[in-house]
Amino acid sequence: MTDAKARIASRAGELGFDLVGVASADRFVFEERRFRERVADGYLAQWRYSDEDVRRNCTPQRTLPGAKSIICTATCYLTSDDTHDPEAPGLRGFVSRHAWGQDYHRVIGGRLRELAAYICATFPGEACLPCVDTGPLVDRAAAVRAGIGWFGKNANVLTREFGSWVLLGELITTLELEPDEPLKKHCGHCVECIGKCPTGAIGSDGRIDARLCISDLTQRKTAIPRELRKVIGNRLWGCDDCQSVCPVNERKARQATDDARAPFRPLPAVGPAVDLPAVLHMSKSQFRTWFGPTAMAWRGKAVLQRNAAVALGNSRDPAAVPHLIAALDDRKPLVRGHAAWALGELGGPEADTALGCLLATERDAWVREEAELARAKLTISA
Repeated sequence: MTDAKARIASRAGELGFDLVGVASADRFVFEERRFRERVADGYLAQWRYSDEDVRRNCTPQRTLPGAKSIICTATCYLTSDDTHDPEAPGLRGFVSRHAWGQDYHRVIGGRLRELAAYICATFPGEACLPCVDTGPLVDRAAAVRAGIGWFGKNANVLTREFGSWVLLGELITTLELEPDEPLKKHCGHCVECIGKCPTGAIGSDGRIDARLCISDLTQRKTAIPRELRKVIGNRLWGCDDCQSVCPVNERKARQATDDARAPFRPLPAVGPAVDLPAVLHMSKSQFRTWFGPTAMAWRGKAVLQRNAAVALGNSRDPAAVPHLIAALDDRKPLVRGHAAWALGELGGPEADTALGCLLATERDAWVREEAELARAKLTISA
């Protein structure tokens, strides 16, 4: 099947995949044990996995009966566009590089479906199942098994060619292909990513505590814990700190080109730095227009507005106050409560008056608690 593998790799390159490797579809035994440990320890926070979920994600044959191989791909999304400082004051919010452009689930998923169609047409009787990020597969483990890259200490897959600035995608297939050898590389003594993480979410053993990970916090559906809101900075979505500080990634960033990265270039209303007041006040129609094409839309409008309120609370800019006061009338308690917290951070008589008015009418117990704590902070700092 050497010729088959070469033909598939060639077609994958034509479709826009930068790296291709093949792994066996054997059960991921070690990874399954680690997966269960992290679920039991609560490290996965909001992500709920049953025993069956874990077993399925680590056993390709449970998802695709007769699976023999996993065709693993990596696509670089790094462009030459400058990123925004996540700690900068002001009314603009940081967005992680992976979310600047078109939703990678659609981009990579579309390419995988084309590759699957090619395989099924070229090798009749074979079946393929595309997986992108949320699919039923431990994708990073598959990529490492296929020789795409190695596990960095921040749990990202590091490639020789592009560092960790890659999006992974896989095809589980019944077609038997010769597997590639895993890379004999590791991060050595480097601990830059561990020290850079703003919340200490990266353990010395490579475990990520999703309860502390800022990228995860910006995606959760519930309230962001109060003790972690300040460290969010101006981040509207995601966090690239553990990637940007990586010595491997820094070298790749200097080599970035935009020739094949068009889908991942910044969209007009999104990109590296987003207008936070605009997000806080956006309509449903604006949400669909601005964020619908991106990977940020899946959690919904209120989550982005919650994040914008927190970022404005960290803005150190009094110009944010009127926008946060207006957000106290938002229909969603999630937005009102975080706007109240943000006003407590910025302070001033207008904020105090607005919080007092909110308390006179607010019926949601959690929002009232947020407003009371924010007003108490204003009293202490007065």
